Amino acid sequence: MIDILKTGLNYLFLAIACSAIFAPIMISVLYKFNQVSGLKKSKIGAEEHGDNSLFLKIMRVTETNGTPNMGGIMIWIIVPIIVALTIPLTPVLKVFLLGFVLYGLWGFLDVVVFTNGFKNNEKMKAFQETFEWRLGKLLFATLMNIGIMYLLYTTGFFESLTFINIFSISVTPLVVILLGFIGQLAIYSAELTDGLDGLMMGIFSIINFAMIVLLLVQGKTEFIPVLCIILGVQVIDLYFNIPPARFWNGGPGAMPLGFAIFFIGVVTNNLVPYLVMSAMTWIIMGSSAIQILSLKFLKKRVFIIAPLHHHFQAKGWPQYKVTMRFWLFTALFCILGIYLGLL
Repeated sequence: MIDILKTGLNYLFLAIACSAIFAPIMISVLYKFNQVSGLKKSKIGAEEHGDNSLFLKIMRVTETNGTPNMGGIMIWIIVPIIVALTIPLTPVLKVFLLGFVLYGLWGFLDVVVFTNGFKNNEKMKAFQETFEWRLGKLLFATLMNIGIMYLLYTTGFFESLTFINIFSISVTPLVVILLGFIGQLAIYSAELTDGLDGLMMGIFSIINFAMIVLLLVQGKTEFIPVLCIILGVQVIDLYFNIPPARFWNGGPGAMPLGFAIFFIGVVTNNLVPYLVMSAMTWIIMGSSAIQILSLKFLKKRVFIIAPLHHHFQAKGWPQYKVTMRFWLFTALFCILGIYLGLL
């Protein structure tokens, strides 16, 4: 355990050093190419006032408009490069890297094309808020994740799933499809959590650290160097992402992180501990799903604004209070997840 811990710390420090050099360069490039937020008043996401004025208020757009919103490319770029150059690539790790890069690319295109590319196109922005658009994106990304899970299945490493040593199931094509769907929801939940300064990055840093602890105790060491590399990048990312954020992560960071933790939870037979550790992100996603379905079919709002963190902001909670309490609940969920993983 001592040796793998030392090795993991070496990877952690390497990732911190690379990220510390990369971050300022990335921020200047994002400004140069105008990859920044630009929220404006519109009918999209209309509240009781008939427009999105409440959302603009809680997002403090007069202060935050112009913030680079693609800082997650640091995660998308640095993690795969360090892993590919420093860690022997097993078949499973190759599938992991493929999924990580593909979801980073999907998040990159989503921000560059659909968010920044159409930020002055009200019709396109309105269409992107529709139930049909979101469902279409979810279906496409789900098919991509099913493909990744199938590639994992073909490695021969992934033959069964064990649930807290109580029972296990053999992995069949049907299970692969189910895992592809669950995995995409995990990725989507990560993306939705990226809504406040430091919220998503803090939550996933806590989950990442908890997963490292669990795998160390379990003696499942293959992915500990990978998790340490991710954690090193997260440390620098969080430094620039805490209020007031120098950049927001967006899809290029949130999607690969959501994929990574889910994938590692699956291949290490820690699916249940993973689901508990990441419960806060699933709660956030659930609040958004409830709001969308209620508006679609009942024409009523359950929350003032969804996802859940914006609801608490709308009720008057300052941003730091929401963020820190969500971090705290994540830490508690992670302790419970570690406990379940040790049963």
